[in-house]
Amino acid sequence: MSNADKKKPWQDTIKWEYESARQREKLYKQTLKKFATDEALKKYLSQFRDTEHTVSSYAWQKARWLVDKDNVEWCLDYKSSRDLLAAQTCLGNIQQKKLFDKQCQWRAETFTHPAIEATSDFNYWEKNILNCPFIDPITEEDVALYIEFLQEYLGEDLTFLGSWQDYNTYNSSVATVAKLMNKQKDEDEDEEEDEEDEDYEEDEDEGSLMPPWYQFVNERKGDGHYLLLPDVRQEKEWKYSRIGNEEQRRKAVEQLKLSPPDTRPSLFVFGTEKTENFINAVEEDPEEVLKAYRLHQQFYDNPLIDSMEFVKEAFDELEDCYESFPIVEGVSDWKEAIVATAQQWKNTKITRNLPFFYQDYLFRNSTGIKNVADEDSLEIYRKMGDGYKESILLGRELSGEPRDLNF
Repeated sequence: MSNADKKKPWQDTIKWEYESARQREKLYKQTLKKFATDEALKKYLSQFRDTEHTVSSYAWQKARWLVDKDNVEWCLDYKSSRDLLAAQTCLGNIQQKKLFDKQCQWRAETFTHPAIEATSDFNYWEKNILNCPFIDPITEEDVALYIEFLQEYLGEDLTFLGSWQDYNTYNSSVATVAKLMNKQKDEDEDEEEDEEDEDYEEDEDEGSLMPPWYQFVNERKGDGHYLLLPDVRQEKEWKYSRIGNEEQRRKAVEQLKLSPPDTRPSLFVFGTEKTENFINAVEEDPEEVLKAYRLHQQFYDNPLIDSMEFVKEAFDELEDCYESFPIVEGVSDWKEAIVATAQQWKNTKITRNLPFFYQDYLFRNSTGIKNVADEDSLEIYRKMGDGYKESILLGRELSGEPRDLNF
């Protein structure tokens, strides 16, 4: 193994910080030397008193400006492009609902297309949504409807929502991680509510995991009937994939017998109890380290500080809001109001940029140029889909049936 292969992930960061510090120190000393030896600068400074501190401060600031210039430039470019990327992502969100409806139809075996061989293919097209060949193109009406949605929606960041094609969470009785997490959340919230409140009426949508955009379209366009279609295909796939997975598991067990795994437990130093146990196990003088650790936790691991994290992020989002922009109405808690206002400001910027990306989308479609997609992500989901299909094909083969996906 070469030295490059042995390099730890954090070493590049440490190297950058070390070299940056050296460069800053070098530039700082060079500037001080220039002020001390340059006759023109000495003449200029002679007009003022007590210049030593000012010159030293300037020299240090100058060193920071020059050394950090590339990094700051990248951050500013990222901030300026962030809103454009958000609008581009939201343009794809429009198509996710169409793809989900097609998935409902495909699972019910009322729709077929060569680009879909198994349910796993919908995960691939989720990541390549603007190039999906079997859904209707985006129309001006679609964009207008999404903008209307943006004007009403103040929930989670639309650019980071994922799992758009998670059928089993949105439209089946199959237990999923998302459902279990949401159930636990609902139970915790129920414990905190006043059970004697007779005026309380349960909202039908409360706790719903269906993406708000899907619900919005169903209400406006009456597309909810796709959710009523039966899932015929999934059980067929699972029938064969279970057989294939069992055979793959059997082979893996045989391979492990030839090359037994390391059965020692992994070492995780996370959380107060495990961290303190680790300190006690490895330190000659644990009390000194424990005291320092507990002080650190007392200062940094503050629930109040953590609860303000969303407010800080909201202020970051609002930093380019130079125009007159109203605070969201109807929210009594000032923190929640700021977070909601920041989301409304973000949605406003997306609304302004969405038409630009729609025109780019139309141009690409008319000229046959592929829309932008994350190729690395596509490769990952293609491999995951191929692995799932292989388990089905193996199950078909072991069942004495043709090794294909036509069933």
